Amino acid sequence: MIKYRSPGRINIIGEHTDYNDGYVFPFAIDKYIYINLEKSEKFEFYSESENKIIIQEKLEKTNTWADYIIGVIKEIEKILHIGIPPFKINISSTLPIGAGLSSSAALEVGIAYGINDILNLNLSRVEIAEIGWKVENEFIGLRCGIMDQYACSLSKKDNAILLDTYTKQFQHIPLKLGEYNFFIINSGVKHELGNSEYNKRRQECEEVLNKLNKKTFRDVNKNDLEKLNGTLFKRAKHVVEENERVLKTVEALKNSNIQEVGKYLFESHESLKNLYEVSCEETDFIVDFLKNNVLGARMVGGGFGGSILVLSKKNEFYNLIDELNKRYHEKFGLNIDYFEVNSANGVEKIGD
Repeated sequence: MIKYRSPGRINIIGEHTDYNDGYVFPFAIDKYIYINLEKSEKFEFYSESENKIIIQEKLEKTNTWADYIIGVIKEIEKILHIGIPPFKINISSTLPIGAGLSSSAALEVGIAYGINDILNLNLSRVEIAEIGWKVENEFIGLRCGIMDQYACSLSKKDNAILLDTYTKQFQHIPLKLGEYNFFIINSGVKHELGNSEYNKRRQECEEVLNKLNKKTFRDVNKNDLEKLNGTLFKRAKHVVEENERVLKTVEALKNSNIQEVGKYLFESHESLKNLYEVSCEETDFIVDFLKNNVLGARMVGGGFGGSILVLSKKNEFYNLIDELNKRYHEKFGLNIDYFEVNSANGVEKIGD
């Protein structure tokens, strides 16, 4: 079997901007989906975490985790006008599922990269990212932006990617954090309304554009916000200001102004909570506890649970985490998971 690993990602800032033609600032992390591939007589997909195997002679949708694999194979066949031979594919993971770290994009990108490598299809990393994005949107039915797949495919260790999702131009920005580190705290909750509310936010943003008679959010500015009210005003205000925060964060990082980076993280969370309304009681509790104790923190991912990104000195983070866990357990009956975040390269082959 040939082995590949495809990373999860975190997004420093720029949440719910990627499907609104905005800016995002992600990097791949050293938590992975591991994929072993070999040619076979039938399509055979095995997931260690699910402890389930799916065998098909002809690829058909299953409404299970296997659809991320099936969708990728079908999409490659469609765009290249070829038939993909059957593969035996084993999946394992060190990436927490449901923590908002993009496990689905990691799987899509990893499968596309592995098949591309074995069959010498000459797909570029950008094309591989686009395949994953199409699968998520058209085959799975979750209308996501391109950030996750681009981060999983195109990341470089010790860098973040400033990605313009409107032009699809990107540049690698060195992650020079000095004595600070990023950490992830997993709230341990993922509210079921997440997917439906995610698609609802997309709809609301499309309504904003219709109301303003604009084709893209890149043409929306602060003066336009005066023409909106209620929910649509709140959604548009978040997107416009979050785009500004991404660019300010990049400049702060370039200038080694880490204090400013932390400030923008807290501002982003407040906006996601009050304007975009995608946080939840549990993640708000964690961020509120961290205020005045760390440099910055915000919810990451689609929302309604998942993870919190923290920017802090190591000793300060580890000095407070036990107290946070104690209070969190008292309030919600749950324990948090946490780990230090290290940057990583995008998807890669790790052995034959």
